[in-house]
Amino acid sequence: MTVNQKYISKIAPILPLLLIISACKKQPGEGGFATIKGRLFVKNYDPTYTVLLSQYYLPGESVYIIYGDNNEVGDNVRTTNDGSFTFNYLRKGKYKIYAIGEDSTKPSLSIPKETLVEIEIKEKKEVINVGDLVIID
Repeated sequence: MTVNQKYISKIAPILPLLLIISACKKQPGEGGFATIKGRLFVKNYDPTYTVLLSQYYLPGESVYIIYGDNNEVGDNVRTTNDGSFTFNYLRKGKYKIYAIGEDSTKPSLSIPKETLVEIEIKEKKEVINVGDLVIID
């Protein structure tokens, strides 16, 4: 047996496994170098939603992320004292970012309504600023 045949005989059993691992495409989610950030802005109305009482960046509120085509929340973060939020270490792919406020079209029911932004990360180290997510309170 030659030296080359000896090495090939050792590598041959694991070659299919290496091919399978290298062929796997990573899905959207954590494990990358990209970032999505923004700020949560709230508009506070009277009970009939006709008079704007105040508006401000909202600290301490949850903002959620959905990875790819999933329907479940992948993660959530709380906004900082200036309403900022950041999702770090993301891979390339599609994401949905949302926060929950009230539905001003149904004032008597106080039904929650989400403000949703869809984003696609295309670059490995991309930083996407979604700007202000506006919710009604």
